[in-house]
Amino acid sequence: MVNNISIWVLALIAFLVFDFVVVAYIFFKKLKKDVYDSKELQYIKSHWIRIIDMFHGNPKAAVLDADKLLDYALGKKGFKGTLGEKLKKAGGRFSDINSVWSAHKLRNKVAHELEDINLVDAKAALASFKKALNDLGAKL
Repeated sequence: MVNNISIWVLALIAFLVFDFVVVAYIFFKKLKKDVYDSKELQYIKSHWIRIIDMFHGNPKAAVLDADKLLDYALGKKGFKGTLGEKLKKAGGRFSDINSVWSAHKLRNKVAHELEDINLVDAKAALASFKKALNDLGAKL
């Protein structure tokens, strides 16, 4: 009888330890998605510097690239789909999701129309993209 109780206690302890390990693994795996590794962070920062340098000569291209960079950053966080789908899924991570959507809509307009871009709108879009990247942990 005592041996049966000991076996059950040991089995229960083993089960609890196994559960703890599984939960800890899932927690740390999810936590890792919330932080960029140094290589990803360096890519985002260097790409952002290129975008800012590009703005003065080609604001359209700067807006297009900033949108692509946000898409990349969200992808590295584990979000899948188009940028619009990623924004819907990640909306709560942004301090101002409406400005991010406005910047993305400007990108769509720029990509599909031949008109020149309004510099004030382009600057506002870049500011929104930068804020969104910082909200994701890019530290720009």
